[in-house]
Amino acid sequence: MLVPHLYLNGKCEEAISQYVKAFGAEVKVLIRHSEDEPQKGILHAEIYIRGQRVMLNDVSGNSDYTQRGPLELIVIYDSVEDLKNSYEIMKEGSQTISPMQATDYSPCVVEFWDRFGIPWGFMVAKS
Repeated sequence: MLVPHLYLNGKCEEAISQYVKAFGAEVKVLIRHSEDEPQKGILHAEIYIRGQRVMLNDVSGNSDYTQRGPLELIVIYDSVEDLKNSYEIMKEGSQTISPMQATDYSPCVVEFWDRFGIPWGFMVAKS
């Protein structure tokens, strides 16, 4: 599955609200940063717009929003093995955005720019 991921630089909640009003979007996942860091906003959100899954979040941590851009393509895998096989092919000439790791929402995630400058995120669906 290929999913667009929007980086909203502190305006994620506002965008979700507008998309709900405009498109009748359904919010399926909404994970905020910890209570210790509320200024960081939304860690991970998933909405459905007319049947299409869209991921959103507020850029935070070491991410440079201006360098990263507002959109990344996410490929959802069924297994860590499948993800790693694809990443081995794609990583040649790539630049890492976020190294391969487990998160609150996936057992394995990696983000990178491919050798053509396209931002990708690979993740395994959480069981």
